[in-house]
Amino acid sequence: MKKLTLSTLLLIFLMSCKTQQISLGLSEQKFTREHPAATRVELSIYRTVYLDNQSTEFYYFKDQKLYKMDHGFTPYGSTKPVPTR
Repeated sequence: MKKLTLSTLLLIFLMSCKTQQISLGLSEQKFTREHPAATRVELSIYRTVYLDNQSTEFYYFKDQKLYKMDHGFTPYGSTKPVPTR
């Protein structure tokens, strides 16, 4: 009986933990709502790029849909990464 109760409590705990799912096609509005620490580093007519300061990953949006994620690249002589082209 104790094993069943413990297993049930563990299962409920694991199901209640919220993991942030980021996948291609995610809307820009939902991304900004779920990642308030992300800062917009580029805004053009072609794309919008956000930098997540916690994971140092760049998120690229086109037509308000996520189409690419990467760590950017660090130009020679620089210490900070920049978005890829």
